Amino acid sequence: MDGPYDVVVVGGGHNGLVAGAYLARAGRSVCVLERRAVLGGACVTEELIPGARFSSCAYIVSSLLPEVIEDLELVRFGLELYSTEAMNFAMGPGKDPLFLWRDLDRTVRGIEATSRHDAGAFVEFGSRLRLFGDTIRPFVLSPPPALSEVVERFERIGRTDLFHEFVTLSIGDLLDRYFESPTLKGVLMFSALVSTIAGPSSPGSAYEFAHHSWGEFEGHFGRFGYAKGGMGAITEALAASARAAGARVEVNAPVRRILAERRAVVGVELEDGTVLRAPTVLSSADPRTTLAQLVNPGDLPQQTLRGVNQIDMRGSMGRVHFLVDRLPDYEGLPSGLGPQHAAFTLLGVSRPQFERCWEAQLDGELVDDYPVELLIPSVSDPGLAPEGLHTLTSGVQQLPFHLSGGDWDSRRGEFIDRVVSSIGRFAPGFESSIREAVSITPLDLQRTYGLPDGNIFHGAMSLNQLFASRSVPGSRGYGTPLEGLYLCGAGTHPGGAVMGAAGRNAALSLLGVHGAPQVPRARSRVVEGLLETATSSPRLRPIRYRLARSRLARPVVEAFTQTRTRRGDPPGRA
Repeated sequence: MDGPYDVVVVGGGHNGLVAGAYLARAGRSVCVLERRAVLGGACVTEELIPGARFSSCAYIVSSLLPEVIEDLELVRFGLELYSTEAMNFAMGPGKDPLFLWRDLDRTVRGIEATSRHDAGAFVEFGSRLRLFGDTIRPFVLSPPPALSEVVERFERIGRTDLFHEFVTLSIGDLLDRYFESPTLKGVLMFSALVSTIAGPSSPGSAYEFAHHSWGEFEGHFGRFGYAKGGMGAITEALAASARAAGARVEVNAPVRRILAERRAVVGVELEDGTVLRAPTVLSSADPRTTLAQLVNPGDLPQQTLRGVNQIDMRGSMGRVHFLVDRLPDYEGLPSGLGPQHAAFTLLGVSRPQFERCWEAQLDGELVDDYPVELLIPSVSDPGLAPEGLHTLTSGVQQLPFHLSGGDWDSRRGEFIDRVVSSIGRFAPGFESSIREAVSITPLDLQRTYGLPDGNIFHGAMSLNQLFASRSVPGSRGYGTPLEGLYLCGAGTHPGGAVMGAAGRNAALSLLGVHGAPQVPRARSRVVEGLLETATSSPRLRPIRYRLARSRLARPVVEAFTQTRTRRGDPPGRA
């Protein structure tokens, strides 16, 4: 590890790699240091069971910025993304199946078969979510704004109602405004409760739903997909892009401390005693680890340390990864391969069950029948599993980090059994298909993946920890009170999910090319005005519904869901 460097990046998760790649492309000498033997942080593919590879933590591509994909040429460096025909498959407690498809008309007609009201509401809800996303997205690509700036933008365009619906309401109250079906509400409710200590009635929980839902995939709003080879393919492409630009990317390089002299960064010291000199350090680790553990306390104001230690890190989750010898057969559906096996699956989702899980989370208890998220990536990506077998990944939200009895190590087997039982309620015989299972508990998220308290977002995504409040106490943006030290992880604006925004924003701020929030992609104002009218006018509601449910109108619907075309060269290029 020769040096000195212009910049050392602590942590080889996706945000650290994004930041390192942007800086290297701008001509800076960069070294990215990852403490584990594999790059990616929580965006990683690992052989957790011999012969089978899993996306250990994150496993869906729903928020990765197209700017990052294009600017860093990730496709050229091997990234291959794909989507499936059935996006979601769900069963509520009544075991009523629900499919949400890639094609909106198919989804609307499916919902219509059981509720004409909910079918119309689904179209209107999606239109309003799209307007909310278009309004707030410029802030995602900017330095962290003050809350007043965000509110003022909604007020200026007469959309304060959107701000309250998708930021301040509880997810339960938001969905009750639109829908009747408990299963449909359960499906939409799920993403609001990811790695959070909250329930459907918690004020502000609607924001986490919006944060996970306004993304785009392959240029279309509201869709999601997957990375061939698992989520580690994203970070492998990022690392390749960074290396091609001249960055050095190292694994098995844990940082012991960030070095400073006269309250200014001078480099880092590794666990083996190696010292790398650099006047700038970017840390993609969470703020608490960076400032309370890696920095000498004497190099920071006491007020900053108090504030860092008060960051709300609560809210965790767990996964159980399975190698199975046959696909699950769900009650009421034909046996054998079907669209349900390629879809992102949600089982047992309902408001009452999420409320019970929240109560158990607060009490440090486990429940018998968890709502479970489930994905079988080897159906679409066979190379992940040995021939004749399948990789199946499940997830449970609303888990306590501290258990009232025992700990996660002593109760690991019990947790796996409860997840197996929860799946088996909807797929009888599932247990007999299991060849091997491995769990990732909240404690594993902290211990193995460096996520304090098992929070995958480096801190709660609550309103008091968003926008400008999602920065280090005593500073604003991505800087810290220690000169030359910057943060670029999910604990900074705009927050969690495999987005790359925090890494990109921090790098551009450091390069001095970030100004006030601006829409990074543009259409003409006339077209924008027509689109907003078409998606929001109450008078056009019947027309929107007829278009949304019509197979013949797919080209029109595709045009309305398509995101805006980019213009200009990638920022930061030397």
